[in-house]
Amino acid sequence: MGKTKIKGRVLLIAYLVVLVWILLFKFAFSIDDIIAVFHNQGRSINLLPFSESVIVNGHIDISEIINNLVIFIPFGGLLGILGEKRGFIKSLSLILLFSLLVEASQFILGIGATDITDIVMNSLGGVIGLVSYGVLAKYINRSKLDRFLVNIGTLLFSLILATLVFLLIFNM
Repeated sequence: MGKTKIKGRVLLIAYLVVLVWILLFKFAFSIDDIIAVFHNQGRSINLLPFSESVIVNGHIDISEIINNLVIFIPFGGLLGILGEKRGFIKSLSLILLFSLLVEASQFILGIGATDITDIVMNSLGGVIGLVSYGVLAKYINRSKLDRFLVNIGTLLFSLILATLVFLLIFNM
């Protein structure tokens, strides 16, 4: 396994850890904030896509829908980089399974609304990442593309992590 694939795996693991923190713990920066997440929520489940869960004050809250889509695009891209032999369906299955696990965890832990809209949009974001990678890979040498995307992803992730550490330090 080459350096780029190893860096890609590390980036994927780091991305998933941060993704779980964002989706389950709602950006909680301290133990008290995490405990508050567990105490402030109740269990709810919505099995009708794009219904009550996205309507706030009688209007559709498009920002949550877009956020769920955007936050999963890197997942699809990273699976594209790392899953040359895996194929589209298996990669999509991993994205869907991860999204289902997050939503089930929210329900089991009582820390958020379990919503089919989230699963749909998370999966769509992952598909956008997978398809985007596939299109780019048709026109750009795969090893150069992988190296470029992993380097850009590492840079962006480092900037985001530095910002989160900064926020953590100043919220203690």
